[in-house]
Amino acid sequence: MALLVFLAFMGIIINQYVPAWMLDNERSHMNESLDQFGELKGKVDSMISQQRVTGDSSINMYAPMTMGASGVPIFATPTVGLLTYSPQGMAASGINVRFNYTAAGSGGSFIVPVNVDGGGKVELYVPNRYYVQQWVAYENGAIILKQEDGQSIRAYPNLDLTKENNTLNIAFTQVDLIGSLQSLTGADTVGFSLDLIYIDAQKYNIGVNGNTLSMRFNTTCGEAWYKYFDQKCRSVGLVPGTDYVLTTPTDVAGTYELTTFTLTLKNCNELSYNRAYVSMTMLTS
Repeated sequence: MALLVFLAFMGIIINQYVPAWMLDNERSHMNESLDQFGELKGKVDSMISQQRVTGDSSINMYAPMTMGASGVPIFATPTVGLLTYSPQGMAASGINVRFNYTAAGSGGSFIVPVNVDGGGKVELYVPNRYYVQQWVAYENGAIILKQEDGQSIRAYPNLDLTKENNTLNIAFTQVDLIGSLQSLTGADTVGFSLDLIYIDAQKYNIGVNGNTLSMRFNTTCGEAWYKYFDQKCRSVGLVPGTDYVLTTPTDVAGTYELTTFTLTLKNCNELSYNRAYVSMTMLTS
């Protein structure tokens, strides 16, 4: 009889108590992960702002990352996550920016084409067993939350659009991640050492000779980016087809979940283009 009572008690723990506890652990961990990615973005933005104001880029910052959720002693193991740092040049994340600007020379003004590649991302994937599995990423200065039934941008990139007299002024800070590919699995807390290596801040007159700005993205979060750019353009009064063209994300052949799309802004006038080179080193010990 005592054995039956014990087995019934254990059954209640395993079938009801443990799943509820693990669900809470995994949900809490994903909320913590969003906070930590927000802290990472905030520190990168802070380093960029400091450099723009003081010219000093020597400051180094630290951003912790908890990869997985804790388990239930004896009954359930921790939920393990995968943390990946993919610098620019990797297929997982990329941005290409193209435009022409007018420069002055001794013989008069002339047109200079610009064609810049960059990108990179930090991503945490957690295959939760009780809560929904999720991906959290820092890409192009934004924080993106992704799960199997959808994705959204939770913190916006540094992009400002202003429409004046039927022309468009643009301010954009491109965050390029440099360094080496790194990945780590586990449930422990690790961290990134953050260094702003250099920032190239320029202003361009792109209001003649085509007056367009084209940005092509390779990303596994195409749905979130597409919704963000479409809403951003519409919010400042831009008309689809007339003021901007946004292509639907399409799959990149030979890759897994990688998509590509292009945003073309028309009737552009002035462009404030900041390109920040940020190194992130994963500290594993």
